[in-house]
Amino acid sequence: MRRTHLTALGVSAMLLLSACGTGGSSDEENTGASGEIVSAADCADPKAAAEKITGTLKVGWSAPLSGPLAAAVGAVIDGMRARFAVANEAGGVNGVKLEIISKDDAFNPEKAKANGLELIQKDGVHVLETFGAGQVNAMADDQNEACVPLLFGQASVPQYKDAKNFPWTTEYLPEGGVEMKAVVEQLKKKYPDGVEVALAANQTESGQSYANGFKAAIKGTNITIVKEAPLTDPNAAVTTLKESGAKVLVDAGVTTDCLALTQAVGRSGWKPETFVQPANCVDGATLYAPAGDAADGQQIMVWLKDPGNALYKDDQAVKEYLSNAEKHGVKAPLNSYTVNGWAIGDLMVDAFTKAAASSDGLSRIGIIKAARTQSYAPPMFIDGVKWTMSVENSLGISGFKPFTWSASKKTFEAGGDVIDISGN
Repeated sequence: MRRTHLTALGVSAMLLLSACGTGGSSDEENTGASGEIVSAADCADPKAAAEKITGTLKVGWSAPLSGPLAAAVGAVIDGMRARFAVANEAGGVNGVKLEIISKDDAFNPEKAKANGLELIQKDGVHVLETFGAGQVNAMADDQNEACVPLLFGQASVPQYKDAKNFPWTTEYLPEGGVEMKAVVEQLKKKYPDGVEVALAANQTESGQSYANGFKAAIKGTNITIVKEAPLTDPNAAVTTLKESGAKVLVDAGVTTDCLALTQAVGRSGWKPETFVQPANCVDGATLYAPAGDAADGQQIMVWLKDPGNALYKDDQAVKEYLSNAEKHGVKAPLNSYTVNGWAIGDLMVDAFTKAAASSDGLSRIGIIKAARTQSYAPPMFIDGVKWTMSVENSLGISGFKPFTWSASKKTFEAGGDVIDISGN
């Protein structure tokens, strides 16, 4: 089982390769000599990896619990904790209760690496979770060596979807190129004769994944990038991009860029005809409403139901979510990050349940095998979108529904049908 630690340069190179068309691995690449996706025999301690989990299943989080991302990530963990509480109330997974142990990494990859080792070695967690591409990168080698699953990592870097090199790692967020395929499909419908685009790009791994994904998705189309600027300083980026005269502005950014870029555009007086935000910019209350009219008409690709949107007021899954959220003391049930955490918790519960029913049972090897072949439609996913993982393709989220922000109504409005990117 070959694994390599990825430096920043290595990440950029892999992202470029992905943007140039690398896809899912084949059956032969993803399976070992025994034909299995993951084998406990490759572990330093095969017995421990195959040992049945009893009593409590511990999920260890390394997360930015301090700093500018603390509120968003805290809401994710809050939602997951509530979903686990519902499972525990129903008897757990075959009688095994679920617990979250969280440690602050202040969005520092080196601290995330230390947290991961401590969670594995001292706290004895059975599963890991983290937020950020740099954090996944920092933790991946250690958790793969220890054969502790990192499930639904909050990142979108393509190399960690490679089951050969990182068999014990899965990511939740769609790879930037996958999301950007849906974005480009929307742009092609709106601009059949082509259009010029200004691209604002965050320089982190996640931001570059979006930027390179967009560049790959427009190949063979008459959509062109006329100017690109880094998001190190949103005001400087907007000054540069505005001068391009582009009709379309695409934000290849991370959560902290969403509002900052919108406000910079508003201050500049620039009114792009189309302003596309990344899917991580999904919370209307915190990332759009404060910008006022500057955010009006901004477009985003969505896969989760918004419990605060009138579109879902009669949706049974939303009603059950809100009832359970209130029952288990969720602080901000309408926050999209809370819903995100609930959905991830739901995916974990499904994987744990399927592992318990498998021949490997509820063990670390059983859990990662279940997660790598998981097909499930979480109730809080938009109808028509599901989670799908296979040996051939670690896709995850199968599609997106476009939405547009209405500043006057302070809500997202549906902007089209679900765009399926699964290839099915």
